[in-house]
Amino acid sequence: MTTKLYLVHQWRTILATHLSFIGCLLPSYILAQNASDGSVSMEPVVVTATRTETSVSEMTRSVTVITHEEIQQQSGLSRNLGEVLAKTVPGLGPGTEALSTFGQTLRGRDYLVLIDGIPQSTALRSSSRDLNTIDVDAIERIEVVRGGTAAYGFGAAGGLVHIITKNPSKKLLDGHSKAGMRFSTQHFDDSIRWETTHRVSGTRDNVDYLLSGTYGQSGGFFDSGGHRIAPDPIGVQGGLADTNNYNILGKLGYNFDNNRQRVQVTVDHFNIKQDTKYTFGLGDPAKGIRTPAVRGRTNVFDPGTENTIVGLDYINRDFFGSRVALKGYYGDLTARFAKFPGFAQTEVQTEKFGSRLTIDTPLKIKNYDFSLVWGVDYLRDKAVQKGLDGPTVVPYMKQDAFAGFMELELPLSTIGLVRGGFRHEDITVDVSDIVNRGGSFVESGKLNYGKTLFNGSAVFYLTDFLDLFGSFNQSFSVADIGRAIRDANASITSASQLESEAQKVDSYEVGLRANKGPVQASVAGFYSSSNNGTTFNRDLSIVKQPERIWGVEGALSYRINKQWNTGGTVSWAEGEVDLDDNGSFEEDLPSTRISPVKLSGFLEYSPKTWWHNRVQVLYVGDRSSNSTQFGGADVNDYTIVDLTTRVAVGPGHLTVAVNNLLNENYFTLVSQASVSPFGFAKGPGRIVGINYAFNW
Repeated sequence: MTTKLYLVHQWRTILATHLSFIGCLLPSYILAQNASDGSVSMEPVVVTATRTETSVSEMTRSVTVITHEEIQQQSGLSRNLGEVLAKTVPGLGPGTEALSTFGQTLRGRDYLVLIDGIPQSTALRSSSRDLNTIDVDAIERIEVVRGGTAAYGFGAAGGLVHIITKNPSKKLLDGHSKAGMRFSTQHFDDSIRWETTHRVSGTRDNVDYLLSGTYGQSGGFFDSGGHRIAPDPIGVQGGLADTNNYNILGKLGYNFDNNRQRVQVTVDHFNIKQDTKYTFGLGDPAKGIRTPAVRGRTNVFDPGTENTIVGLDYINRDFFGSRVALKGYYGDLTARFAKFPGFAQTEVQTEKFGSRLTIDTPLKIKNYDFSLVWGVDYLRDKAVQKGLDGPTVVPYMKQDAFAGFMELELPLSTIGLVRGGFRHEDITVDVSDIVNRGGSFVESGKLNYGKTLFNGSAVFYLTDFLDLFGSFNQSFSVADIGRAIRDANASITSASQLESEAQKVDSYEVGLRANKGPVQASVAGFYSSSNNGTTFNRDLSIVKQPERIWGVEGALSYRINKQWNTGGTVSWAEGEVDLDDNGSFEEDLPSTRISPVKLSGFLEYSPKTWWHNRVQVLYVGDRSSNSTQFGGADVNDYTIVDLTTRVAVGPGHLTVAVNNLLNENYFTLVSQASVSPFGFAKGPGRIVGINYAFNW
């Protein structure tokens, strides 16, 4: 590296570090901004990820809310939801630049993804497609609970990502249209991507409605040197190059009984398919040689994801004094993988039916007012990983899960708030006969689990602008039984022998948050431990071992004035695993579980009310782990700088966004950590996106 290039690299690293280091001391939780005039809105932000509507100021957990404005801003740079969240949520690992989220953990663990309360995660056989089951233009906001939680149950070891879809307009008729394109500056040909979204919604009397549709086509992806990136950059987990995608969202709601009661139907269908003339060759990670894209078609069927969800909601705001919310839902998800040479092409098929009942009951003893939140959940989840051109080696599985929960909310006068309760889960999983990948016959069986999970949390108002919060939470997951059966050796003769593979996680956190004038800030430290953490051997066989994880995270937003706004986030974690289950933690957890330090910073400038600019930096640090497991290779740091500018033009806004402005040459975190010759891919070089949006 020349002296000049070295100095440029050092400058970028120092810039990223300094912009983000502020966030280590006083990180933020919410700053709502009016993009049209640069003013700050201090209206209370309400979070629903805890099952009841709670203002952020009363939260006893670490929660990040990604607003509609932030989603639209980040989607100008990338429509991959994993990338959007990686640049805005502390504690979430860097994105994979792929359809799969394998290796992108939250506080070092898997997380539960919900769309309007409907689970997207496939616990029986993980497909790692959870964040890419809906288009960004169908999303109103995203709520991320950082740290294990049993609020929605059946998973959420690392936390919860709750995606909330668009809401109907309060007007009689409101329309929105957007169209845009993107291209690589290193290779304009074959890189063009375009997308368009159209939406109509409105309210008439007691009825509201919404219909939204998005369609897009994507060309190839190219690295900073103009080399085509393999269409499946992390093996056969799923890629975004050479794809066609569409999303259709519909809502119909009806308020009655003087708006005391409401029913709503939601339907969303997402489809992305990859039709490519390229496949992956073999790289050489030891020599730093990337996995090349080579011409050829190996897939029998086009890989991709198809997801349909249907939700029926009923709300009664005053049922004998209680607020009642009842949700019934259906989900049908198919995640199809590319074909790996020598193996059958497969797809994970899951079908879910479920319901959730949440009752918020205000109580009073003498002059003391408090509340009880309670209810019941049910989930039937059916899953299989089918062989499309060969044998099926993951069995048919059916899960029936019931849970009841109770939580007390106890105000402490003006000094704070305490919450605490429990959740009991009863889960039964029926597994069919199968001859697995190793040729072993695994007999059908029934797995039974009964777990009681406890949680307790509190917030204390130290001053008018400074809060102290802390929590203890437990979570439980059946933890990819399908993969465990697929990889089982001859000693496993019955599915019932894998009953002990489930995982319970104990999570602790303590933090501070501040809200004073133009500053919105918080910082939190966390620790979690589990008896059956999930990692993989070098041969990609699943391993269950005791583990512990700890770290610090936070973010900062500081509104300097109406024209200037700045801030950043910081995330740092470490983790260890007990290989022999003897109480001695011998190795680090690999970097596909524990992300290196992640820093982000941003600076916004609005010289005019009709012109808004933002530059942002994402820095992913070095990590050298003492690990013999898959994903344990060394990771070298990289820095991504993005730029967006938004200008009012005619009836709408024109946005120009540049992803990887400095054309950084880097390998993604998951590629570096995995060092797989078929998945050692570089990240995309500079990409320019242009879109125009207007309301009508």
